[in-house]
Amino acid sequence: MLQTLVRRGPLIGVLFALVASYAALVVTAVLATPLIFGFFLLVAAAMDIVVERRFRPVVYLLRRAQFGISHRAFVQIFLLLLLIAITDANRDMSRSELLVVSLVAMLVPVGRIGYLGLLTLVRRRTQPPVEVRNVDLPPELRPASTPGILVDNLTPRLLALGLLPVLAGAVSVRLNDFRPFGMMMVLYVLVVGAGSLLLLRQLFALGARPGRQALLDGVSAALRDQYHPEVVLYFSGSATSLYQAEMWLRTVERMPHQGVVLVRQRHAIRNLGRTTLPIVCIPNQVDLMNFTLADARIALFVSNVGNNIHLLREPRVKHVFIGHGDSDKVASFNPFSKVYDEIWVAGPAGRERYARAQVGVRDDEIVEVGRPQLDVIERRTGLLPPITPERPLTVLYLPTWEGWTDDDFQTSLTVMGLDLVTRLLASPLPVRIIYKPHPLTGTRDRRAAEADRQIQAAITAAIREMPPVPQQAAAELAQLEARLADEDVTVAEAEGLQARWHEVFWAAQGTRHVLVEGSLPNLFDAYNQADVLVADISSVVSDYLATGKPCVVANPKGLSDDDFRAAFPSAYSSYLLNPGADIAELVDTIVRSDPKADARVQARAYLLGPDEPPAQQRWNAAADALMAAADLEWDGQHGAGPQLEQVTAFVEPSPAPEAMGESHPG
Repeated sequence: MLQTLVRRGPLIGVLFALVASYAALVVTAVLATPLIFGFFLLVAAAMDIVVERRFRPVVYLLRRAQFGISHRAFVQIFLLLLLIAITDANRDMSRSELLVVSLVAMLVPVGRIGYLGLLTLVRRRTQPPVEVRNVDLPPELRPASTPGILVDNLTPRLLALGLLPVLAGAVSVRLNDFRPFGMMMVLYVLVVGAGSLLLLRQLFALGARPGRQALLDGVSAALRDQYHPEVVLYFSGSATSLYQAEMWLRTVERMPHQGVVLVRQRHAIRNLGRTTLPIVCIPNQVDLMNFTLADARIALFVSNVGNNIHLLREPRVKHVFIGHGDSDKVASFNPFSKVYDEIWVAGPAGRERYARAQVGVRDDEIVEVGRPQLDVIERRTGLLPPITPERPLTVLYLPTWEGWTDDDFQTSLTVMGLDLVTRLLASPLPVRIIYKPHPLTGTRDRRAAEADRQIQAAITAAIREMPPVPQQAAAELAQLEARLADEDVTVAEAEGLQARWHEVFWAAQGTRHVLVEGSLPNLFDAYNQADVLVADISSVVSDYLATGKPCVVANPKGLSDDDFRAAFPSAYSSYLLNPGADIAELVDTIVRSDPKADARVQARAYLLGPDEPPAQQRWNAAADALMAAADLEWDGQHGAGPQLEQVTAFVEPSPAPEAMGESHPG
């Protein structure tokens, strides 16, 4: 309970301060103290800006409590009118004059609401049904933009503008002269009115633009003219799930058939990594149904989500599940996989996984294609190099997240994560830790988030005791990051910049521990730096086998070795770490003898497939075979099965049965 209060302390404090400032406004209005009322009005406005900019959870809570920013604007006006009514200023006013002042004052919240309503209409019209990247569109198809002066920093500007008449009203009460209030109201009406007229003008101009279907057809035609995409890489998910699609971008780029990335959320088209592929974003399912991908032959799905059905309904496309990593987790043998024409797995382990699960996926629907992304992985053979303080053992800790189920033992974080890291930091053997938690860590279980926080705090404390990164390297890294942030950087240039960034980064780190929090350093580069991997059951266990280096798999449930390996065959060649076991002792065994080195060679072929032909070549061959099958079906020769080796000949269908009761001629 105490930890929860500490974690949410800033939110509670800000909420209390905001409510207290408005309570003070009520008190000062009732007590008829206009100057103090004006002071607390400034305090309340400052709190409004802070909350709206930095404390989104508080914003959502206030909206649900019917005390959002627009409600608070009304409260300010009503309290000003209360102040006017209670003070002596009211005695010199007739009822009609007081009514006029009240009606004029109401223009502040009404004007705000009207402006925001017009802006909402404009944004709906300017938000196109389809957005693209890497596709040149004619001017009439490009998204219309609202002038920045009408939308930039909107919340603080509207707050400040609405504050002026209320503050002037308080001053007018104190002076018993309402001319300041009148002048501020005239200024407010002119500014808000001018902005509203500009929005109305844009709203009418938007009416002349192409309609929804015309935009869809125009973008479809432009995409086809420039690319003729035959392969669709499909993604739908949250911003934290973008890695699921990004891991396949280079693989699809290297295919002999042109690809296109189809995403369903607008955040994805803005935040998806650089690629030479065209990217199309269609959020609405009806728009997707009405969008033509005339050349599409294959659709590749990276996850099993509900939005997949909006493309799965297209019968002319061959649908393939490629997932976002081969592992023994439930996602790698989901019963939903039955809906796909084929399932592409890395090696024989993926095929056997579906057979053991008995989820209705036929063996002939599974194709082994390897893991093309792993071509960049450096392979090491033989024993580890000598471990010294100048060359410490690099341990890469990659815990998975808690998962969608209620299994408390899917991640090692909650059971043994902090103990594991603490023992490594205290190990007599020189150790450098690279720690990278899963992007979804803590989204379902607060204990995982707390364990992650404690681990990062422990590693950060250890880093502070180490020599700092050289200033020259830090300056170069900052320059490289700034250049990578530029939108005009090409894919090829970005790859060169990233390669240089990794070179400088790892050289500068030396023996320092590393917390990986962003996109750099990337996961595969961390693989190349590591000597030993410590992970949970996930795709990283299989992928890391490409390095040839030792892997330790956490067994947080404390199963026996035989039971664990039977349940999770991908851990066949890994060392197991049980709760309470000393990771330092296990690491020492690995450094001295590494008894599972030969088993890793066998496991690599079992989990990732053969080294030859290369995985990208096998991937392309699978695509060619499925493409040929799709082409046969599109030519009307229905029934040709997707075969990796060859396409079977078309068999003429049997004649339709005669209607019941219809007699044969003659």
